[in-house]
Amino acid sequence: MEQFSDLLKTRLKDPAYDFRQDSFLNYLKTPKRSFKESPTVKDYVDITDSDLERMATGIYGRLDLKDIKTDADVLLSNGIITGKKNVEGVSVYNITEVLDKLPPIVWEKKGKEREEFLINASWNSGYFVDIKNDISVKLSIDAYNDGTSSGTEKNVVFIGKFSKVNLVESRYTVGEGKPSATQGKALYIFLDEGATLEYNYLQDKSDAVTDITFIRTYQEKSSNFSIFHINHGAGKLLFVNESTQEGDESDYKVFGASFSNGKQAIDIRDSSFQVGKSTSADIHVRGVVRGRSSTIHRGNVDIELPSILSSGFYDSKILLLSKDGYANSKPALIIRNNNTRSKHGSAISSVDREQILYLESRGIDEKTATTLITGGFIESIIEKSNNEKFIEKVREYSKDINF
Repeated sequence: MEQFSDLLKTRLKDPAYDFRQDSFLNYLKTPKRSFKESPTVKDYVDITDSDLERMATGIYGRLDLKDIKTDADVLLSNGIITGKKNVEGVSVYNITEVLDKLPPIVWEKKGKEREEFLINASWNSGYFVDIKNDISVKLSIDAYNDGTSSGTEKNVVFIGKFSKVNLVESRYTVGEGKPSATQGKALYIFLDEGATLEYNYLQDKSDAVTDITFIRTYQEKSSNFSIFHINHGAGKLLFVNESTQEGDESDYKVFGASFSNGKQAIDIRDSSFQVGKSTSADIHVRGVVRGRSSTIHRGNVDIELPSILSSGFYDSKILLLSKDGYANSKPALIIRNNNTRSKHGSAISSVDREQILYLESRGIDEKTATTLITGGFIESIIEKSNNEKFIEKVREYSKDINF
């Protein structure tokens, strides 16, 4: 990582330099997990040091999106805003243009994990969204990256008091390239008192890309955050989503879905960190595994000592549709007081043969029957968002799986 150290000294000298330097030092001090820590570490997605160095030293170039048709409110090209509509009550900027105007709390959040520290040291693009108090608004973002390039983004969203927001973000790549691009991004969402956010996230990048994503949300009193995430693309994927519920009576809901096929390797981690009183966290994740791919769900429900009268639930289910595929689920409860309600559950199974036989008895062939069952398994989670685009994507992905 010596190359990045030199880059930090020269090309990344901006108002965020001290933040970058501290983040890089945290990266250097955080060792990669060893096999001794957990017997299953060997089965995690292998994000190599070469992948990380490629990500950290990569600088996105210009990407021509003239042939891209989108009705999104904001269009990102390699992390740079190239188009945006006026949405009342919403301000959207390239983060590099407002570094000296960002609230101090942005610079306090350097992350918790090795890969995240490196993203926070190396980013060279991203967006900043500021939403006013007491409004109801919808905002959509379409983001495209060059499928052959490596780089990092830092994104920040502030939602004002008592505002209600529906945010849809879709991530794609342009161009296939060789399997050597590593793309990292970190998103930090701050919900003020009484704010409500439904965040719909879709990732469908080229299989040539290693995608590393961190989403961290910070919730004040009586705030409500729901995230619906679908991960379908990327050859190697690390997706980490965690909400810190500092405010009393805050609510956090997760509905996640992933599809893996071929040789894809997917690592999905949804967690809650509950500090405020009377908080609730409800996490549901679903996965479909086919081919020689692998999917692992890892998540914690962490209820801290002050968080009395709180509840936390983690539920993971994976459909394993191939003898050569791999699935693993590792939910965990970290409960530091006895005045709470919490539980977790996980299941890994194949499609129920009786369900297939029932559909076949109604004149439906086996392939179609399996597709319908798989689609229903995932759709039951995503349909709670009332987002027709996402529901259609689930149906499309279910049909495309090579049974």
